[in-house]
Amino acid sequence: MPELPEVETVARELRSYIIDKRIANIEVFWPKTFIEQSRNDWRGQRITGVRRKGKYLLLDLGQSILIVHLRMTGQLYFDSKNTPDETDRHIRLIIHFTDHSRILFRDMRKFGRIWHTDHSDEVLKKVGPDALSEEMDYDYFSQQLRTRNTNIKSFLLSQQFIAGLGNIYTDESLFRAGIHPTSVAKAIDKKAVRKLLDEIRCVLADALNNMGSTISDYRDAEGNKGSFQNYFAVYSRQNLPCTKCGTSIVKQKLAGRGTHFCPRCQKIYK
Repeated sequence: MPELPEVETVARELRSYIIDKRIANIEVFWPKTFIEQSRNDWRGQRITGVRRKGKYLLLDLGQSILIVHLRMTGQLYFDSKNTPDETDRHIRLIIHFTDHSRILFRDMRKFGRIWHTDHSDEVLKKVGPDALSEEMDYDYFSQQLRTRNTNIKSFLLSQQFIAGLGNIYTDESLFRAGIHPTSVAKAIDKKAVRKLLDEIRCVLADALNNMGSTISDYRDAEGNKGSFQNYFAVYSRQNLPCTKCGTSIVKQKLAGRGTHFCPRCQKIYK
């Protein structure tokens, strides 16, 4: 599933392409993809901004908002030449602009969703502070951890507390911070909490500099793969030697996800 760096990469690219374009038509090829919640018509509305919160992409219109969640296999492509795509059976929706350019939403597994709504809170009311926002400071982060008796991996995956992290970047951040994913969140000491927050920011920044990670499906708005997967320290490296100590990386199921860690370098807090 695309996480914060992948969605932010798409947002940055779309921002350079679609600001001030007007919507001429939205073609929907898979009905569940598009959820209409607005009282305003999208026809003729102008794209005034492209934002992101967590794993959600927001296209601001004059009177409403389009909110995109790529889910597992969703991809957003910008096409300036209206290139025919009749052979691609995974296109679920196309946003046509008045200048004949368009955005194509491709989604092999059909889990992705696009909402048209008047207020973002109607869709994002349960989404917490973005992992790279000013609100996600040490005071907020440590306060949330202090009351959580769950494992730290589950906490970081919970979008209501910190939005944008998924399986890849939780594993990589915990490794860099030296914290075992089974550690009890509230048991982690202050120094380690600060280290973890710093490493989350660093991992996300590094991933952004590499246009995200492509494991299988992710592509940016220009159809390109990310390259951060070439720099993974633990994710998808089970049975390979740790880059720090040489111990074999372990993969085990935690919080319903395959979780990767070094049993030697990452401390368990109980």
